[in-house]
Amino acid sequence: MDFATILGIISFVALVVVGIQTGQLESSLLNLHAVFVVMGGGSVAMLINTPFRYLVKAFTELYKLMFLDETMEIQRTIPVMVALAEQCRSLGLSALKDADPRHASGFLSRVASAALEYNDSNFVKHVIELEINQGADEMNEVANVYRTFGLLAPMFGLLGTLIGIIGVLKQVSDPDAVGPAMSVAITSAFYGILFANMVCVPISGKIRSRIWLQVKLKSMILEGVLEIMKGSIPMVVERRLQSYVS
Repeated sequence: MDFATILGIISFVALVVVGIQTGQLESSLLNLHAVFVVMGGGSVAMLINTPFRYLVKAFTELYKLMFLDETMEIQRTIPVMVALAEQCRSLGLSALKDADPRHASGFLSRVASAALEYNDSNFVKHVIELEINQGADEMNEVANVYRTFGLLAPMFGLLGTLIGIIGVLKQVSDPDAVGPAMSVAITSAFYGILFANMVCVPISGKIRSRIWLQVKLKSMILEGVLEIMKGSIPMVVERRLQSYVS
């Protein structure tokens, strides 16, 4: 569980509640014009800009991307790999078939299976490194969904403000209507800036940090399996993997 994300969400909710109770956030900030222009226009632009499967993945994987954290799994990897090395020293390389199928979302099991199938450390290294790089590229594309929306949202907020100002100019002869109409116009920019900086930018940043953690975790597992294939003793496997967490 990523406590920084949870703390950030709680803090945001607290700020909104305190802002409403103290009058810092006005009820006039709530209007459908801003939501329609910023979210509607931004969504249409994203559909045109981004392949549909990345849009789907950006939403379906959001919980996992934001709340799951590989830090604990990285720390668990060393004892898991050392125990696997001890089994292989006793039972031979065939003990790799008993690798934990749940560790690193099944990545350990896939690397162990590749090692058993091909028994060629160079080939296994090449294939698995390709998988790691492809996974990182895929995650970068998901991060780019939020990064792009973060760039588009303020622009659509400005567009909503311009549309609102046109409505203000139509009512300029009625002083009582100018104030409310102007507040509706300006809130579009508020929504665009808020959505970009409180949702899109933080999520894309979190995904980038997750990419680094995932690459680190997978590299540790690959390094451990390659050492086991070489016949390294568990102490050597442990020392090699400790370099990733020092």
